[in-house]
Order: sequence, then structure tokens, then C-alpha cells
Amino acid sequence: MKETTVPSISVLEQSDLFFQRESGQTHTPYETEQLFYGCIRDGEVERVEQLMHALLQQTVVAGRLSADPLRQMQYWAICCITLATRCAIQGGLDETTAFNCSDESILQIDRMRDPQEILRYLQSLCLQFTALVRESRLRRDAPQAVRKCMHLIETNLHGKLTAAFLAKACALSPDYLCALFKKHVGMPLNAYIRTRRLSAARSLLRTDKSLSEIAYDLGFCSESYFIRCYKAQFGVTPRLDREKLQPLFESALDFPAES
Repeated sequence: MKETTVPSISVLEQSDLFFQRESGQTHTPYETEQLFYGCIRDGEVERVEQLMHALLQQTVVAGRLSADPLRQMQYWAICCITLATRCAIQGGLDETTAFNCSDESILQIDRMRDPQEILRYLQSLCLQFTALVRESRLRRDAPQAVRKCMHLIETNLHGKLTAAFLAKACALSPDYLCALFKKHVGMPLNAYIRTRRLSAARSLLRTDKSLSEIAYDLGFCSESYFIRCYKAQFGVTPRLDREKLQPLFESALDFPAES
């Protein structure tokens, strides 16, 4: 039988304060939530990843939102997304980008039927929000060479992106550009390029392009390597992600025009 609960997420048996005193079971402290969502607001990707791992090792205690385990996980995930969205906006992320990301994510969670899958998706989403905050800050605060490099990456994702090519365009040596980029962006240049390509790939999953075409278009050496990178980034294979994304895209096209 398929697992319907998530071991690392505990649900309060009752919302009654007397019961909580007697059992010793209470919500995860507000201070812990503040620390976690504060790191999203500040764009601290590595810290968010560390805290998620630590929290899930300890077991997160959530309030009871539904008697059904699946709905309980869906509702709790939506609460987390709502908080993460507001913190990302506070951190400087464009509010339209943040709200659109939130809306699409909630639609995806509504379609999911496995609590473990919801948790994995929520983890990747928190990292995505944090990375978007960090990127928005970098574009504003980074040196001109780093901003130019990021722009070149964004506009040349379908081409062959190398440190040598980017360094030449920025009038720097490859070694110096890589060091400067890591200092201000917080990740190696090659890792950033791969992350941006994977984000672009996720958008292309809504089209009729095959996985091999997407991998080729975005500069991955093989389809199998692309699939491994995608799963590591988003916690799900591109094929399974496409099954969730495609219906959402098609339903959006069916919205009636405003009169």
C-alpha cells in the first residue's frame, strides 16, 4: 500500500491547549519559522538547504488542517508557499514574479497525490524562491562585470557557454571572472549556468519538444545527463514533471476571454 504520511512531518492530534500541555506536543516554534523564512528573504540558498535538512531530521510539527493525510499535506504546503512568497517579496524579488511562481506551484500541489512528492517539491520550491531573491539582489548590487556575465548567460543559454567566452566578453581573464562570479553570486560559474539552463528546460517542458531536443537545445551533452541534472535540481524527472506541467498549460489556454 502506498505511504500516505511523511515521517518527518508530525501533525498535532488536537488543537486543544490542554491536550498539548498533557502530551508535550506543540507546533514547531515561531522562532524556528522566522529563522527559516528569514533566510529565504535574505537569499541565503546554502543556509536554507541546511535548515531544511536539520528541520526534517528533527521532525516538523504542524497543526491539524484536515483529517485526510493528503489534504493535510497539501494545505500545509500551501501555507508554506504563501509565507515563502511574502518573504521573497520582502527580500526584493519582483512581486509579479513571486505571485506567478506561487500560483503555479499551488496548482501543481493541487494535482499531486503523494505526500512525499509534495514535500520534495516544496523543498525545491523554497530553494528556487531563495535563489530568485539572491539573483535579484545580485543584479542590483554585483559589479558590472558580473551583471554583464549574468546577462550574457541569460541571452545565450542555447549556445556554448564557457568561462573563456564570457571572460572575453567581460574583458577579464577566465580565472579572475570565475573567482569574481563565485564571490558575488555564491556559486561557481558552471553551476550557475547549469541552474539557469535547467530553469529554461522546465519552461520548455510545456511545449511539444522531446527531452532529447530540449537537452540538445540547452547544451547538455546527452539526454541521460540532462535527466540526472534535472532530477537533482527539482527532485523529479523531467518526464514526470512534464505530466504535471502540460495539463496546467493546456487548461490555461482554455480560459474564456474576458467580455
